Amino acid sequence: MYIKMKVNNDLKERLKIGALFLFQSYKVIMGSLLILFVPQKCEETINYSGSQSSETDSVICSVSDNLHKTDDAFHNVTLGFNFLCVLLFFGMYFVELRRENWCVKNLDINHDYPDNHLDDIIDQKPLLKAELRKKNGRYFKISCVTSSVYLINLILSSIIIYTNYVGIQAVTSYTSYVALILLKIYNSLFISYTSLTGDKALSGYITEFSSFNVFDEDILTPKPDAEKESILNTENTPNNKIVTFNGTQEITRPEGVNLELAI
Repeated sequence: MYIKMKVNNDLKERLKIGALFLFQSYKVIMGSLLILFVPQKCEETINYSGSQSSETDSVICSVSDNLHKTDDAFHNVTLGFNFLCVLLFFGMYFVELRRENWCVKNLDINHDYPDNHLDDIIDQKPLLKAELRKKNGRYFKISCVTSSVYLINLILSSIIIYTNYVGIQAVTSYTSYVALILLKIYNSLFISYTSLTGDKALSGYITEFSSFNVFDEDILTPKPDAEKESILNTENTPNNKIVTFNGTQEITRPEGVNLELAI
């Protein structure tokens, strides 16, 4: 009987990054489409039956109302910037995730060394250094473009939300959405600029902004797949029971059960 016991560290890092990406996607959509999701005031016409008179009343706009204000040119321009920001943010995430995946594949995180340790050893692999600089450069450029467009979007959206102010609920929604986006922008600019100027590979997803600071084992000492699997092999004999694990440490137990560990 054979059971695979090994969980690859690279797979763990990729799963963690994927989960954080899904959470951040929600932040981007809510924080970019401000004039869709922040409550605003709409004028609703009320017609009285049996009478030609009517009056208007203020109600909170639905998402559909905010999406289909075809008679307001300024609103439509701002809505265009809202969707442009979403596209730019996902473009930035694409560049960011490709860079992160490259770091997971070629580098590793070792807390026994300082975050700037990679700068001391990266010259040993010139091709790796050139590729890291290229990915850091792309990440910084897309972060700058996205941040600039979002600033314009924030100004235009704020004008519309202020004009159609509906109360404190608009303030709380607006501040929470914007705060999430501004935090993401700050992190992206800080990580990309620091990595670009210092030949670093700061992670944008792994907590505490861990830095990939050593070479991955796979590019230093490649091993065949068979050696990377932990196998549990159980053998039974008439007099005793022997359980063999891959490893180098011997384990013994009472009641006539012998545990032997063999490489």
